[in-house]
Amino acid sequence: MMLEENHEKPREEYFLSRLYELSRGEIAILKRNAGNTICESRGIYPIFYRVLPHGIADSPREEIYFLIATLYGHNEYSLRGNFGLTMRRVKSQSNTDSVDKRMVVLLESDFNLIDGYKPGGGELAYRLRQCVKLANSHEIGVDWLQLLKDLQSWQYPEKRVQKAWARSYFGYEKTSDENKENQ
Repeated sequence: MMLEENHEKPREEYFLSRLYELSRGEIAILKRNAGNTICESRGIYPIFYRVLPHGIADSPREEIYFLIATLYGHNEYSLRGNFGLTMRRVKSQSNTDSVDKRMVVLLESDFNLIDGYKPGGGELAYRLRQCVKLANSHEIGVDWLQLLKDLQSWQYPEKRVQKAWARSYFGYEKTSDENKENQ
C-alpha cells in the first residue's frame, strides 16, 4: 500500500482528511461543481490541487478524486459500508419503488473517458450526485473512503463493484428473529 508524504495514512485517507479541513466556503465551491469534470469546473483549482495527494494529478484516478471532492459537501452523515448499503437504507425510509429504479440506473451507469483513458464525469457522476443528495435528505450517510476505493475499480470488466453494491442493496437481509436463531 502506497503511503502519503506524511508516512502515516494511505492516499485515500489523507485526501479525505484534507477535505474535512476545508472551510465551508471552499466546500461550497466544490459542491457547485458536482458532476462536472475538472475542465468543466470553475474556481476549483486552488482548492482541489491543495488537497489532492501527490502522485494522483494526471493519473487515471484524478477525475475520480475530483468527483469525491465535489460530492463530499452534499452529504454530512457517515455510514460504514458500500454505497449499495447507503441506498438500501434510503429505500427503507422512503417506502417507494423509485429508489429501486434509481439504483438500477446507477449500477448501469458509466464514466466518460477523458483524454481517451481517464474515467470521469458522464452519467455515473450525474446519477451518483443525485443519490448522494437523496441519502442526505434522509439523513443517511456515505462511507467516503469505500466510495473512493469503489469508484477507482468501477470500470473493471468483471463489474465487482457493481455486483457488491447490488448485493448490498437488493440482497437478502436476515430478520432479527433469524439472527437470534443463529446464535
